[in-house]
Amino acid sequence: MATAPGGPARFSGVILAGGRSSRMGRDKGVLRLNGRTLLELQAEKLRTLGIEDILLSGEGCPPLPDTRVIPDEYAGRGPLGGLHACLLAARDPACLVLSVDVPLIPAGALAALCRAHRGGITVLQHGGVDEPLIGVYDRACAGAAAALLDGGRGAVRALEEVLPWRRWDYDGPEELLLNCNTPEDFDRARRLAEAGALSPL
Repeated sequence: MATAPGGPARFSGVILAGGRSSRMGRDKGVLRLNGRTLLELQAEKLRTLGIEDILLSGEGCPPLPDTRVIPDEYAGRGPLGGLHACLLAARDPACLVLSVDVPLIPAGALAALCRAHRGGITVLQHGGVDEPLIGVYDRACAGAAAALLDGGRGAVRALEEVLPWRRWDYDGPEELLLNCNTPEDFDRARRLAEAGALSPL
């Protein structure tokens, strides 16, 4: 278990990496920036924060040392299904959740997000846009996620309808939130990483 810098709560870490990567054309988690896979980069950030319980969402995730691969209980139901399974499996009361395809986000921003969490759900917001796949979710949110999944829902954002949903405003460089959905996105991320944007802090 770990304490995020500057905050009293204890967090597990969740890396959402179970998507189909249809627009990328290959598994995003194994793409490499500066010699490390995106999955390795995100796990490294969580460890930088002192998080020890790291869960990888997605049955096909390549295992990493000192992490746990968590299969979905609701197979094929999108990121909400992956989040639900990881919340159930988490050892700590809250989970810092991070999508695998946002490789440039600094660990310092994630630490600030953790410090802002006051229970329920706290998501990163920038320019008035919520990023539900970068957030802190209490483990107790699993029950609400299951109810939504039972009702045919699969988007994490649906939790806003049933649980306290808070926002933390990110005011850093927008390019560090680049989402690598396509080969063109990844090429841009690679250029930014080569220019020094991949600092862990």
